[in-house]
Amino acid sequence: MKKEKRYKAIDKRLITEGQKIEFSLYETNVEHTVMSLFLQSETVIDGDNKVKLREIEHLYIDEEEYDSYQKYAQGHLQTIATSSEIAFTEKASIVYKKASEVMDELFTNPDALGNIEKSQDIVDGFVSLILQEESTIASIMQIAAHDYYTHTHSINVSVYTLSLAKFIGLKDKDLEDIGMSSMLHDLGKSKVDWEIINKNGKLTDDECMQMKKHPAAGYDIALKMGITDKRILSGIRSHHEKLDGNGYPDGLKGNQISLFARIIAVCDVFDALTTKRTYKDAMSSFTAIKIMKDQMGEHLDRRIIDGLVKMVGGNK
Repeated sequence: MKKEKRYKAIDKRLITEGQKIEFSLYETNVEHTVMSLFLQSETVIDGDNKVKLREIEHLYIDEEEYDSYQKYAQGHLQTIATSSEIAFTEKASIVYKKASEVMDELFTNPDALGNIEKSQDIVDGFVSLILQEESTIASIMQIAAHDYYTHTHSINVSVYTLSLAKFIGLKDKDLEDIGMSSMLHDLGKSKVDWEIINKNGKLTDDECMQMKKHPAAGYDIALKMGITDKRILSGIRSHHEKLDGNGYPDGLKGNQISLFARIIAVCDVFDALTTKRTYKDAMSSFTAIKIMKDQMGEHLDRRIIDGLVKMVGGNK
């Protein structure tokens, strides 16, 4: 008996002109009752194809070719992020959506092969976006998710970290590395019971102890992924350290805490305060920064908070 084909909807914006597809593309009729071939596998996308794609409401692939599509989409994020023909907000939306898929996969299966390559593609896409002239903190905050989920929080923190790192003068490889560190900073939460992660309300002492294990767990996962850069690892392990030495997991103090970890810590708190949780509404940027300055001055680097103040204040 012939196996019935199953189809999966894809983001047509990721189909890039001038590139060969290694999977077939399908469309439906007006009533969405019949699936028909739009482009055959091994086709090079030309201008006519792109014009026709704009007219198609929904695009599909055979589920059996999904891995090929994922590999293709992953490899073309950089092309999309640097395209002068796509509006900045649309490019950012595409990269953010793909990042969300990758992070969801990472948190589901943190030990899978290829995670570092997928993460690097996402970071490269965000670095390209952040370096563009259209990139302002206002435009960046527009694309950030406003409801708190562990994997979208990781993406938001990475975007804010890259923006702030660029604002205070980090460049090139430093941006790539801090982007990777911030993207993976909470990966250790994949080893924490999801009932604790998603608990609606205050954690018990035991639950707090379990949660506090996530930076060290993330550090171990990063090592297994093949990450060896000490700065990237420090951002993952030390983003909950506090300047007064009362943080975790190592009780580091002051300058013992790396620059990467201090920047990520500020952006981590900023996103946690400005996104909506099941038990609290999102704060405004002004209110969040005021709390950080007034109540967390012994924990967070004030110079980096000041950088955040100037960045947010100068890009309204």
